[in-house]
Amino acid sequence: MPNLISVVIPAYNATPTLAETLRSALRQTHAELEVIVVDDGSKDGTRAMAESFAAEDPRVRVISKANAGVAAARNTGIDAARGDFIAPLDADDLWHPDKLRLQLERFTNGPPSLGLVYNWYRRIDTSGRIIDISAAPVVEGWVLYRHLDWNFVSNGSTPLIRRSALGDVRYDPGLNAVGAQGCEDYLIQLQIALNHQFACVPAYLTGYRRTDGAMTEDVGRMIRSHIQMYRVLWPDLDDTARRLARRRMAGFFAEYARNRARRGLAREAIGAVGQAFAHDPLGAPLKLAEQARLTFVYLSRGQGGRADRPIDPRHFDAYSDSEIDTPWDARRRLQRFKSLAALDAAYDPGMVERPAS
Repeated sequence: MPNLISVVIPAYNATPTLAETLRSALRQTHAELEVIVVDDGSKDGTRAMAESFAAEDPRVRVISKANAGVAAARNTGIDAARGDFIAPLDADDLWHPDKLRLQLERFTNGPPSLGLVYNWYRRIDTSGRIIDISAAPVVEGWVLYRHLDWNFVSNGSTPLIRRSALGDVRYDPGLNAVGAQGCEDYLIQLQIALNHQFACVPAYLTGYRRTDGAMTEDVGRMIRSHIQMYRVLWPDLDDTARRLARRRMAGFFAEYARNRARRGLAREAIGAVGQAFAHDPLGAPLKLAEQARLTFVYLSRGQGGRADRPIDPRHFDAYSDSEIDTPWDARRRLQRFKSLAALDAAYDPGMVERPAS
């Protein structure tokens, strides 16, 4: 079947949200799809719920496996997929009905080197209401350097990936093995960007859910995941990319130092400060000063955490794909991107010389 899209949904104890997520996948206006739900050893009714959908819609398949984490579950789904395109979808996120159709149109009109098409997203709460400003970046073409500097795709439920662009690349379960799970999406996007171009559908087509107790809420773990991700990617990077990666790693070590200090873990905080200087001696003082400023703001406001109050009572589905919920100030980020865009424009994966590790 031409243009068959394989939607891959890893699911672990996902009964509160899985039905809504599956409905958002099955209502796509591009109907040539298969939906593969990988039950990752759930202990609740996730498998039964997925199988009830499969009984009603032949496009749904359910695979059950022992629990091994989200990366391994996604890989199981990819290996079982029959489509020319892979569409990852987390079991608590939502899609606009036109998401896959609009992304596929970009592939149809794009160059053969196009490997990934992303779109904008809205961050939603457990009830599907918008809770944050929705970013609207358009970053296209060769994007490796800009994507190293900023994860503008930002979540795993947004990309549509050409199957051939993946090749043998899969999500890295090793991030979970070292207690740093959380950046598998970002890592695989960067691995695709090494050899393929990106394109953007400038529309809000993904509802990215922030749930209580979600993995992304463990700030320390997410920081460690970013640091480990750059280490995994390091052998494949050229000198320019390595300079960017070192700068980014220094920033994450500075953030980790603040995270550890707030928890009274002085030795770990001091070690992280040392790592920040080791990776970016000139930039580390500014990065550490910024983290100190954020700590002061945090303490002065007496905040015990971020409050997720909806900025609009409407559900994600009530928004059009082009409706702006609140203004996004992109000036600082896009100003920095000007120099990186020039580097990306000159990027040629066939001419890249990667230094010895």
